[in-house]
Amino acid sequence: MKYFILPLAAFVFTFSSCESKKEEAISQHSSNDSIERNDSLPTGDNSKVSVDWQGTYEGVLPCADCEGIKTTILLNEDETYKFSSEYLGKNHKSDESGKFTWSADGNDITIKFKDGESTSYIVGENQLVQLDQEGKQITGALADKYVLKKK
Repeated sequence: MKYFILPLAAFVFTFSSCESKKEEAISQHSSNDSIERNDSLPTGDNSKVSVDWQGTYEGVLPCADCEGIKTTILLNEDETYKFSSEYLGKNHKSDESGKFTWSADGNDITIKFKDGESTSYIVGENQLVQLDQEGKQITGALADKYVLKKK
């Protein structure tokens, strides 16, 4: 019987001491005024905080007067980008880099180009979906052609 009581007492002591340390840590955390908050970061489940969005995305986007626009976008963790496009069947290539911005809800990014134009994308799991000029998702028969896949 005494062999049973000693391990039981050790278990109860260990468990109760862990619990009191946990409560003490919570109490100190909630009363500590020196903890910094960054309220500018989106909270909840959104692309900025929930998706592994950094990386290179590629695809061929529709083009009105060519075979397609081969597009590559590199998104860096510091919110900079490198954008390359090549108009297939034409002799036109473009490369640009800069900083992109997140939408207020943390689900879309906007790339502003040097010429003043901008393009927005929904950031999804392993893909960017290009939005129209009004910031709405493209619908219709070609909607699935406006997707860049992560390499």
